[in-house]
Amino acid sequence: MANKEFEFTQELTEAPEAIFLGENNFTVDPSQIILETSDRHKLTFNLIQWLAESPNRTIKSQRKQAVANTLAISTRQVERLLKQHYEDTLSETAGVQRSDKGKYRVSEYWQEFIKTIYQKSIKDKHPISPASVVREVKRHAIVDLGLKPGDYPHQATVYRILDPLIEQHKRKTKVRNPGSGSWMTVVTRDGELLRADFSNQIIQCDHTKLDIRIVDIHGDLLSERPWLTTIVDTYSSCVVGFRLWIKQPGSTEVALALRHAILPKNYPDDYELNKVWQICGPPFQYFFTDGGKDFRSKHLKAIGKKLGFQCELRDRPPEGGIVERIFKTINTQVLKDLPGYTGANVQERPENAEKEACLTIQDLDKILASFFCDIYNHEPYPKEPRDTRFERWFNGMGGKLPEPLDERELDICLMKEAQRVVQAHGSIQFENLIYRGESLKAYRGEFVTLRYDPDHILTLYIYSSETDENAEDFVGYAHAVNMDTHDLSLEELKALNKERSKARKEHFNSIP
Repeated sequence: MANKEFEFTQELTEAPEAIFLGENNFTVDPSQIILETSDRHKLTFNLIQWLAESPNRTIKSQRKQAVANTLAISTRQVERLLKQHYEDTLSETAGVQRSDKGKYRVSEYWQEFIKTIYQKSIKDKHPISPASVVREVKRHAIVDLGLKPGDYPHQATVYRILDPLIEQHKRKTKVRNPGSGSWMTVVTRDGELLRADFSNQIIQCDHTKLDIRIVDIHGDLLSERPWLTTIVDTYSSCVVGFRLWIKQPGSTEVALALRHAILPKNYPDDYELNKVWQICGPPFQYFFTDGGKDFRSKHLKAIGKKLGFQCELRDRPPEGGIVERIFKTINTQVLKDLPGYTGANVQERPENAEKEACLTIQDLDKILASFFCDIYNHEPYPKEPRDTRFERWFNGMGGKLPEPLDERELDICLMKEAQRVVQAHGSIQFENLIYRGESLKAYRGEFVTLRYDPDHILTLYIYSSETDENAEDFVGYAHAVNMDTHDLSLEELKALNKERSKARKEHFNSIP
């Protein structure tokens, strides 16, 4: 590392604001960084985030020492800050959060007593004022409990406990249902009211476990029902994209579904779509989801930072009504007549759902793609039936389609694997398969980084490894050699490897 260290002097505090500190900026030398802000806390947060995004252990170790030198602290302190970052307790603007921040310094008994009084008045449809709650606290403490002044909560403490409850009640009163009235509105967990004024401004995402049983490529019944992830535009309620999964999706699957939504949809002829699925593009301002762990990941925040949108969480479940409603529509208009449909509840459950199941996840993908593209997006928009959902989306885009993003810009949405060394003839070994690409021949003996779509594992996206001098660049594609199938998912490949391993063991055990 260059022998340079930041000193937090008057010169630094007057430094101009400039570009973001991203994972592609100066691999191990932060002394060259143009700061996003001159604030010490902001700098610390950015440097620790930069350290957390290290592509491998070697780079991480080098970055750790660089951060320690820059902040003039020990590497042990850097490790503590990194741990706080992973635990979401490292603040971007005010240093490390107090361990009791956001908690009331009053017993659980009094907290529950104060909340119960107010919530009961709401339930009885006669909300009482904060002053009335203070009087009741005082009466209960002196008359019922025999306490003296100072032994029960001060009125300021009562007000602090009541403030979020009163604000929540005001929001519910003001916005009884998401999107009620002329404007489509949603409320974030921080209490911010977001209004959708144009298409792709607020994109929503959610998962559901579909009420249908499916089989694998061999016709064997899968043990679990498939999962569906949908990406929906708040302004028009159009489905912008979707993905199906065999197992419960996580943050990586959310990123892949978002990638599908952003890119133009070019389905093969065997999907037999009657219309062109023209709806695409990134969220312009907000990616709106529930509070699940998969939606709170650093991966999604990194995608948002790169593409220029902000990840926001719902205040309460009804705020996701637009995307939730689609799941019910799928049951009633698509799945109900398909073999293997299990019913939305026990009363509707067909007797032979498992026996009748014959669709694969690829079959279901074709059915849903046809429904979203040809039917759902071209149905009348519920609030203004004169326009279809697509027409409202198109008008909300200013009467023109968005400029498509370069697919390479969205490789951040793909899974990132450990590095591999390029072998002879431009080949790479990954998951017991040999991959080869013409563009890799020039990298023989060097490390490269692999990215891939787990649903299409026979093609890898190859990037040069990040170094001190250069950020990683897209090198080209590598394709699996000698595979007799046109496509394969990562799960299917792992199952195939397991079968091969089992067959080899049985063979060697049979040799006398």
